[in-house]
Amino acid sequence: MALYFTDVFSGGADWIVTDPHAQGTIVKISRGTAYLNPKYQYQYSLAKNAGRLLGLYHYAGGGNPIAEANYFLSHIQDKLGQAVLAVDWEQYQNAAWGDTTWVRQFVDEIHRQTGIWPLIYVQESAIWQVANCVSDCGLWVAKYASMDWHSWTVPAMTVNTSPWQTYTLWQFAGDDEDRSIATVDREGWERLANPTGQVDVKPILTQSDSSTWTDSLGDE
Repeated sequence: MALYFTDVFSGGADWIVTDPHAQGTIVKISRGTAYLNPKYQYQYSLAKNAGRLLGLYHYAGGGNPIAEANYFLSHIQDKLGQAVLAVDWEQYQNAAWGDTTWVRQFVDEIHRQTGIWPLIYVQESAIWQVANCVSDCGLWVAKYASMDWHSWTVPAMTVNTSPWQTYTLWQFAGDDEDRSIATVDREGWERLANPTGQVDVKPILTQSDSSTWTDSLGDE
């Protein structure tokens, strides 16, 4: 049976976290090095207590990728091994959009410190920007049949994932509730969260980055 996921930021309603149509929830933790989702602990606990498969994501601000990786990790130490990690690579207020080295540096640093390779969230038309991660990271691709798609029925459409053979997640709807379908089963998701069975966290290096900004959802 296919697995479905929702993803939430600070403005996401509780019903999205625990929507019974889905088996998993991916919670926004941070963006850049200056923003932390004020509801992430609550949303994560709500999802965990509901027995959901878990994920955590960082929205790339396009500052120093090592600093952003450290900022993300500094807030999820107690959750490593429980949740799949992801980096959200979008154009809006991303100073490094178009830079094909940024995500590579970010995921390398996450892996160096944890042994975990994050998923990479990206729109289908921008996969080329993160293609150099194909050998290590799973793809979370966004492509919608319509922005008014208010259904859990997966639209009949082709999703180009090249150079990936397929996606790990496809976000097929993104209106009031983001919806994704997975190609992995529960055991596969858990292996992505904790590939070695024991996450070894190295000391986090500190690096300053004073950038501040607001994303299109206004989730301050």
